Amino acid sequence: MWNITLNTYRELIRNKLFSLIGVFGITFILISFLLETLSLWEIQRMLFDFGLSFMELTGFMIVLVIGWQMIFREIEGKTIYLILSKPTPRSNILLGKFFGFSIALFWIILLQTILLSGLLILKWAPLDGIFFLAILGIYLKLLILLAVTLFFSTFVSPMVAMFSTIGVYMIGHGAYYIIEFAIRKNMILLGYIGKWVATIFPNFTALNLKNFVWTQAPLDIGNWLIGYGIWVLYLVCILLAGILLFRKKTFDNA
Repeated sequence: MWNITLNTYRELIRNKLFSLIGVFGITFILISFLLETLSLWEIQRMLFDFGLSFMELTGFMIVLVIGWQMIFREIEGKTIYLILSKPTPRSNILLGKFFGFSIALFWIILLQTILLSGLLILKWAPLDGIFFLAILGIYLKLLILLAVTLFFSTFVSPMVAMFSTIGVYMIGHGAYYIIEFAIRKNMILLGYIGKWVATIFPNFTALNLKNFVWTQAPLDIGNWLIGYGIWVLYLVCILLAGILLFRKKTFDNA
């Protein structure tokens, strides 16, 4: 598995599209720093908002554009036969792809975190634990999306896997608003539908700690850490489901 992890990591680092999207994310963080016409307080708030948002957008684009190719490329290039000819469990193939991608994604997030932290320090913006927990939430969200992409890649075509991941991302951010709207309008049926959606699909709003970074709202860090732990279990479940499907996949028509 570790050989597959290392090879996946190396392939991603050498991937021009991976580097291009990473540079894109870093550039937009720098652009937000150049808005000198705003007041100091507005600059600080914009750096928090835009920096964390672009960090998530960059990771999402990387997962979306490159993630679905990992399994498909092995099948299309017939290298899947070479891997399967060795005494390597199929679970190691999927896990190796996941961990290799996760490491590459970690370095992109780390680089953006260092850059954003430096810009915030230059603008005298306060950095606290919530800021770094928000980044952890973004990284966890991206790992879940990566697992979802791999899950779909085991039984549908690459394009369907990509659009399915987009659908999960949109539904995951909309489930909370469905529930909130149902409560406000006293629509019981819609409320049950929203809760069902939030149970089946990842409720990404529960990982949006970045919404609390600049506010002074009281926050129970312990509850958020427990929530992060629950989403780690959700991530494991998606990976296990993907492994079960990948074990039954045939490559007769590959």
